[in-house]
Amino acid sequence: SMHSRPEPMKTLARRIRRHWRDILTYFDHRCTNAILEGLNGIIQHIKTRARGLRNMDHFSTMIHLTCGKLDLATVTI
Repeated sequence: SMHSRPEPMKTLARRIRRHWRDILTYFDHRCTNAILEGLNGIIQHIKTRARGLRNMDHFSTMIHLTCGKLDLATVTI
């Protein structure tokens, strides 16, 4: 019964119940959003560095060059 438990334990129990399906899915697939969070941090850093870029095309190019894992050694001029 949740009647006698302290409020932080009730909050934790509600959170676990609310996310139970996602918790079980993690054990099946071992997927998290950590990679996306890491990419977001890199893009935020690019945004800070790119204050002088004139438009979204330049910003998009910077993101592709930084995050795209491009093999620039194969590019010929």
